[in-house]
Amino acid sequence: MRLLIAGFLLFPLLLQAQFQLGWRTDTYAGINSALVNPASPGRTPYNWDINLGEVSTFLANNYAYFQETSITRLLRNRDKDLQVFFARDLPADLNPDDDVLVYDYFENNSYYGQQLNSVLGPSFSVKVAPQTRIGIFTRWQTLFSAKGLDEDLGYYQWNDIPSQQTFTLDKFRGAAASWTEAGLNISQGIFTNNGELLLGLSIRRLWGQRAAYLVSEEDFSLSKLPNTIGLEGTDFSLEAGFTSNAANDDFTDSPGRGWAADLGLLYRIDLGDDFYRWEFGVAVLDIGNLLFKESERHRFNSSQLATTLTDSYNNLDTEQGLAQAAAQLSEDVFDDNSISRVGDEFTLRLPTTLSLQATYAFTEWAKVEANVLTGIAPAGASLTRNTTIALTPRIDRYWWSVGMPVSLYAMNDLRLGLAARLGPLFIGTDQLGAFTKSKQLSGGDFYVGVKLFPLGLNRSGNKGNKKRGGRRGGGKEVECYKF
Repeated sequence: MRLLIAGFLLFPLLLQAQFQLGWRTDTYAGINSALVNPASPGRTPYNWDINLGEVSTFLANNYAYFQETSITRLLRNRDKDLQVFFARDLPADLNPDDDVLVYDYFENNSYYGQQLNSVLGPSFSVKVAPQTRIGIFTRWQTLFSAKGLDEDLGYYQWNDIPSQQTFTLDKFRGAAASWTEAGLNISQGIFTNNGELLLGLSIRRLWGQRAAYLVSEEDFSLSKLPNTIGLEGTDFSLEAGFTSNAANDDFTDSPGRGWAADLGLLYRIDLGDDFYRWEFGVAVLDIGNLLFKESERHRFNSSQLATTLTDSYNNLDTEQGLAQAAAQLSEDVFDDNSISRVGDEFTLRLPTTLSLQATYAFTEWAKVEANVLTGIAPAGASLTRNTTIALTPRIDRYWWSVGMPVSLYAMNDLRLGLAARLGPLFIGTDQLGAFTKSKQLSGGDFYVGVKLFPLGLNRSGNKGNKKRGGRRGGGKEVECYKF
């Protein structure tokens, strides 16, 4: 169990972030900025950009953590055989110089967990008209999300509940999925009397590889049997679904298909400073779903007392474990191992997110941007995202940029990030503290990528696309001749 917990926390940290607010708000992010607001590529100062590749990982949870360590230390010791200890089981004679990894558990009112791995493949955007930009992007994602887990499921709270004492579990939901996608992005600028309005749209085709979800639709009563031999519950309504390949390692199957859309606008206000002093944006991201076939969908509901025994679930097959667990739970609830199965396909909604932004520019290249991103996914089988609020001061130059986002994740985790771009390379994290010694390391994120762009800005692309001249008709400047 210890190694399982340690592996669950450690594995995502060793991979190569959620919204990458230190990077995607960069004026020069191009097609990469479409993933926060599909209108944002329209403000890119150059005529084209190409993303060769971008890799990112994000992990956050408020259930368990490592003590007094960092991602840097974990990477440095990745080839060592570290001893792993639960905080309350540390040997009294442990040598302080020994390389050990200590984990412990939080005590919170509710619990969440989220893990996102993403690879943005070959992608580009190009200006096809003075105010029109078109882009194409490819991406692979795997996302696990769970939120609203009852406080009684916390490690310490659970162990403190006496056997055969009835308690109530609040409704909750969790889901996981991996998919690839190809998207078309269009942004259109419209000059106004005091600035420019950018409208953006991204249409994405999705190919789902695997997925699973569990939803508790109502609060229900539960009690523990003596000596941890099982559980008893009543008045519950659970729904679960999973693809037949959910537990194997073959990512070539694609039993899911779907469509998604991102909508956004960005209003840029010109106060006569030869650059846009204010920008205000709003977007709705991940509108859509995936339909998975070659799957199982189950419903477990009962107003009668149902009993599950731990031994019945201890020896499940590695690849068929989900199907076997569902059949066993059906037997426990309905005295029939197949009656819970209500379908051979299911629909999983994407983590629909509302994105708000406001930017104030001190100069043409120095600004501060505020972002709010909050999940608005409906109830039921759905991936979810926690709310992120961020303030990012930044300096954007043609060949380099630096951004330092200060963000509040899930309304309780304050973070400081750092992003940098130098020529074609960009790199960053929204949680810089995870790379230094942290008292409670419960997650982290990191991203790195390479882009190509024009070697120099042409005159039509410099200084906000000559916005005031374009707004008045975009004609050629009158040349002055000497006689």
